[in-house]
Amino acid sequence: MKKRIYLAGIGLLILTGLPVALAQADRYPTEVELQQLLQELRENIPELEATGIYTDRRTSAERDARDAYADAWAEVDAAIAPYLGEWTAIEESLYFYPAANEGEVCILDIHLDLGDFYMGEVRDGKVYTTINHVLVLDSDFLGSTSVYEGQPSLYPYANPRPLPESFEQLEQYYPEMMAAFYEADCLTGLPNDVGESR
Repeated sequence: MKKRIYLAGIGLLILTGLPVALAQADRYPTEVELQQLLQELRENIPELEATGIYTDRRTSAERDARDAYADAWAEVDAAIAPYLGEWTAIEESLYFYPAANEGEVCILDIHLDLGDFYMGEVRDGKVYTTINHVLVLDSDFLGSTSVYEGQPSLYPYANPRPLPESFEQLEQYYPEMMAAFYEADCLTGLPNDVGESR
């Protein structure tokens, strides 16, 4: 599998792909492709961390708040819990919220001034999205895998943070994305806040 190299301002990031935000991939990666991409992610984590871009800058309070949120949801829906939170990359963020249906997540995808909403379903520990991306976890890294023009690729995110407490800024800058989020009846609180809606 051909690796692609992306030059970032402060160093060289060895990645297996570049972000193709807001675009429908050709197809899901195969299981063999997923295993190869995940192996490449694992091999590249030390180099990614060395760039400084993927350094864990979360405070202990942020880490604890995100973990508490994920732990609370794990009691209700263990499959989605590891994904919940805001995952960041160079100029991108993925926000994972519980969906109304068990085993599903709502995803807000923000890349610079673009925002998109799509759904994901957890199968065998991986999130299969409605835009043909497969999201995989390795420790505090999340890989967004996809296939464009026959080329499997992966873009890494890391260090999940707590989800925003207010949607005011997201609504202001990404009104269409947030309208789709609300229309899908995505869940934003803790399981005991949600009650019988699940």
